[in-house]
Amino acid sequence: MQSSTTGRPIPGKDNGIDCEGLAVAGDRVFIGLRGPVLRGWAMIIELQVGGGPGLEPQPIGPGNRRYRKHFLRLHGLGVRDLCRHGRDMLVLAGPTMELDGRAAVFRWRGALTSQAEAVLPKDDLHCEFDAPFGEDEDHAEGITVLDDDRSALVLYGTPSGKRKTGRHAIKADVFRLST
Repeated sequence: MQSSTTGRPIPGKDNGIDCEGLAVAGDRVFIGLRGPVLRGWAMIIELQVGGGPGLEPQPIGPGNRRYRKHFLRLHGLGVRDLCRHGRDMLVLAGPTMELDGRAAVFRWRGALTSQAEAVLPKDDLHCEFDAPFGEDEDHAEGITVLDDDRSALVLYGTPSGKRKTGRHAIKADVFRLST
């Protein structure tokens, strides 16, 4: 793809910053990064928006920074989506690039009550479930908690043929969550 103004190629997101997950809790905004994954650690950036006009980030981090950094050891996976569940954050994780590979949902306990930056090794993250994936299809891309508050719906990019139920319909998966 080329820029319409310069005629030069538009750089891809590979090896750059790729924001995918987004969750909002009150005045706090959590932004998950699909990439980069740094030596196996994924990153979530947290902002706090002000109450005045606009959405200008407020000081929230150390040294009055306008952001907090959270590092999560997701087995080398990047963040695909974020979803609130009570005081916790569900993190849908998957490959950082368009590759076939493991996709899983991890629970970051107490994420919405924490007031500090976090470094969460894999033992501090509970794996809720692994989502299925296929060869060049069924890559988990989105998650939401259902109204029963005990189940999560996972949607897939490039759905397989067996997921297509009509011209404009696909099947998603529902998984039971721990409490």
